[in-house]
Amino acid sequence: MSSTYVKPAVITDGRLGHLTPEQTEKLQQFWIRLYEIFDGKTPFDQTVPSSFKGQARDEESGAAPAPKAGWFSRGKSASESSSAPVAPRFTGQDIYTCFWKLTMMDHPDLIVLKFIRARKWVLDDAMKMFLNALKWRIVERLDELVELSDVELDAKYPKFIEQMRIGKGYLRGADPLDRPMSVVNTRLHHKADQPAETIHRFTLYTMECGRTVLPQGAETVIVIFDLSNFGLDNMDWGFVRLFVQCFESYYPETLGVCVVHRAPFVFWGLWKLIQPLLDPVVASKFVFTRNNEELHKVVPRERLPITHYGGLDDWTYKYVPAAPGEDDAMKDLAKKEELLAERHALEAGFDRTTREWIKSVNGKNAPERDEIAQQLREQYTRLSPYVRATNLYKRWGVAVEGQVNWTYNVVPEQK
Repeated sequence: MSSTYVKPAVITDGRLGHLTPEQTEKLQQFWIRLYEIFDGKTPFDQTVPSSFKGQARDEESGAAPAPKAGWFSRGKSASESSSAPVAPRFTGQDIYTCFWKLTMMDHPDLIVLKFIRARKWVLDDAMKMFLNALKWRIVERLDELVELSDVELDAKYPKFIEQMRIGKGYLRGADPLDRPMSVVNTRLHHKADQPAETIHRFTLYTMECGRTVLPQGAETVIVIFDLSNFGLDNMDWGFVRLFVQCFESYYPETLGVCVVHRAPFVFWGLWKLIQPLLDPVVASKFVFTRNNEELHKVVPRERLPITHYGGLDDWTYKYVPAAPGEDDAMKDLAKKEELLAERHALEAGFDRTTREWIKSVNGKNAPERDEIAQQLREQYTRLSPYVRATNLYKRWGVAVEGQVNWTYNVVPEQK
């Protein structure tokens, strides 16, 4: 069988390195507003996003905020909660610190451009979305998902490792546009098999791991929902709700395509409930494949496993547990502080250059910023072992020292 893969068009409009003078001006104006927030000169909404549920706690009472009521929520309804939520307070410094943690190896412009594009270059809307995402990251404590080991996460969230061991959801390979692929095996999920908070945290963990397997220049991912043998007992509205929120609000412009594979008849009734919840832009990213032949048009056979997907890659998912001493670098506090000081110096250098750049909103780029951004990327590869626990993808040899290296054991195609 000859290849049926159809390579999608590469979109460059509004992307880093392809900005028009008008778009560059918009970017400069966004940075002006952002520094006013960082510096505490401009007040901003202090509450967490309205869709957020269940992580932050009131500093005085220690009470967790009440979850949002409704059939689509993970927790109790508002009427079942003993007290109303107390909104956390944020400072410009909190937002600034979170922003640089979010940046990791990315060019800072790449991060903010995602939000600007997602709000169609309307800066007021983009800024609100951006601040909400940063506040969300703080109250969701996403830091712990990269700082804690698999074992530590399993101790805090029961059956966390089990999600990985059975292969419920994982990242594997990339398409020819270097978009990493996330596979979700819905048949392996039963809502009652683990605490709701565990699947919530595991979902966010996978999202954060996905960022480590994005090679330089790639911005989007492919999600494959494998609905083989899907039944109503596999449905989890809490997960669907989180998935939708993440790609619409907290990781915008990150979903390249969402493949719904082998959806059975029972799914289409649920789809009628899900589709109205989706932003039209996100909804347009959904593709439905009835069989492996249709899937091969979206992802080349060489990048898909032989088993189950009819691909040409002789690969089977296997969870590799932590090895003794793999996170010893995190215990070297002196080296960690040294590298963090180096990192903060580079961040300050980017700030200085950017503050100078935005004094004249002229639609022209400042090459010095790009140079520092590249230094930040290189430096993060050295810092990472001291601030991030080793994850499965590093054990697989995929994401090591800032490099992404998927390997495929391609077998000859049978005639």
